[in-house]
Amino acid sequence: MDLLNENNVIHIFFNKLGDIIIANLLFILCSIPLITIGPALTAMYHCTLRTIKGNNNGTVKTFFKAFKENFVQSIIIWIAILTVDGILFLNTRFLLHENGNISRILLYLSVGVAVLSLIFTLYIFPVIATFANTLKMLCRNAFLLSFMHFPTTILMAIITIFPLYMTYIDVELLPLYACCWFFFGFSMVAFINSILLYRFFKKLLPPEEDISHL
Repeated sequence: MDLLNENNVIHIFFNKLGDIIIANLLFILCSIPLITIGPALTAMYHCTLRTIKGNNNGTVKTFFKAFKENFVQSIIIWIAILTVDGILFLNTRFLLHENGNISRILLYLSVGVAVLSLIFTLYIFPVIATFANTLKMLCRNAFLLSFMHFPTTILMAIITIFPLYMTYIDVELLPLYACCWFFFGFSMVAFINSILLYRFFKKLLPPEEDISHL
């Protein structure tokens, strides 16, 4: 009879696993146009953060509500990130084939900006998913949080990049990786990152979190 108890560890585990799988499938579905990956990321993080907090009452409803409410801010940020990263990619490819000290300095600067872009990308969508504010303040807070909690930032970068890198280099296991990414990969990464983020996010939220995104 204890297995039917909602507070049972097994019951909680499968509930969270179900939330992760549903959030992952919804993320992929809403990312198909590519331009909407930003809003989809925000909605997925909203779901994973709620799952950790324990008030994710319906992943589908929660996902689409967050997707709609944060659509404008998220898509503006996503387009800006794509634009900056695209310029950095082309600039880096050009500078790699150039000789001279100036070209080398510009290459190092481009790599530095790319690292900052990565750090910003890791934080901005969870920040949008959690806090209601102007876009300018959300961007500012994302940068501040990333450097205030730099060890967490490094860990999040490893958690996010390493699975993608393994998928890219291990061609033999590509079908297995593709299956994992399709069913739970993206949301699992977001879930683990959310565990790290929620430790200090909750300290910044008001006591009554009903008035905030969460």
